[in-house]
Amino acid sequence: MKNIKDWFTDRVTKTTTKVWVPLHVRVHLSQPFYSLSDEWFLKSKIAEEEDVDGILTIERLCYDGQTPWNRSAILHEIRFNKNAFYIIVYDSARPVAFVGAWFVGEEAHITNIATVPDYQNKGIASYMLKEVIQMAKAEQMKELTLEVRVSNNTAQSLYKTIGFKEGRIKTAYYANDHEDALEMRLDLKSPQLKEVDDRTDLSE
Repeated sequence: MKNIKDWFTDRVTKTTTKVWVPLHVRVHLSQPFYSLSDEWFLKSKIAEEEDVDGILTIERLCYDGQTPWNRSAILHEIRFNKNAFYIIVYDSARPVAFVGAWFVGEEAHITNIATVPDYQNKGIASYMLKEVIQMAKAEQMKELTLEVRVSNNTAQSLYKTIGFKEGRIKTAYYANDHEDALEMRLDLKSPQLKEVDDRTDLSE
């Protein structure tokens, strides 16, 4: 969480002070559902306070019972951070995936993304990322950034498929085990993004 706050502070000082409509009010999903089959659809939405428990449940299932972003942190993001939003995906009433993002200045940043194990390798992460990309482009962001564990080859492969490029290594980035993180960047002005937007078969 501290690393994300440092990122935010660095960028917000570079922007002029304006009265903003909160980002989670401005952004909209282009497709508020995700099809797993002809008869099986997942629902998605911009998260509200009522979805905090669902986000925490997803974290526990993905991180061995831990919640890297705890209740107060997520609640603060949804209530007070005008530059942040979450997308949460449900299978009926079951929360199965989420992504969090900040848009500051001309940079969009993925703060966290997770899909519960039973729903991985079904393209849900790709769907969420494409929703963030279309929102970032609508908000005239120039790039989308994120950090990923250097050991997480599966996630890195997904990001590269979408078009992210490798950046610098952030030493001892993760608080729980001090693993390094790889910074990755996606140029939202790239003409190749149209091809990515049209794909429907990206795997996680």
